[in-house]
Amino acid sequence: MMRILTLLGTPSVTLLALALDLLARHRLYSRRERTALLAFAAAASVVLYSSTLGYLPLDLYRAGFSPWAPVALAIAAIVVAPRSPAIAITALIALVAYDIPIFRSVNLFDYVVDPIVGIVACSWLVLRGTALMARGIRSGND
Repeated sequence: MMRILTLLGTPSVTLLALALDLLARHRLYSRRERTALLAFAAAASVVLYSSTLGYLPLDLYRAGFSPWAPVALAIAAIVVAPRSPAIAITALIALVAYDIPIFRSVNLFDYVVDPIVGIVACSWLVLRGTALMARGIRSGND
């Protein structure tokens, strides 16, 4: 069991925030915000992990070691803040956790996305897409 946890890595701030939202019975994020976080986590996971494994010509994971990565995340939080304060706060918590640092990693991406949230988000995306397609097919047959 410990090897599986080691393989999956340390949970990200995003995963911890979504788990806390689930425990709080979806009171931390609106449905729109939860959808945005899951879609972001799915996209970030696919891009980061596929580039790290060499499926993309550029290793984007290395950008998380850059001194500009926290600046980019802070700017993204500022841009998102007027429409979604909860997501902006989550990004700022990730920045604080990275700055302290509370995890062993020195890569900012590890504080924002991890394999567990990536698997959950990609699975959610597939299930959501399948449900939407089934709903569309049913409504087309009416």
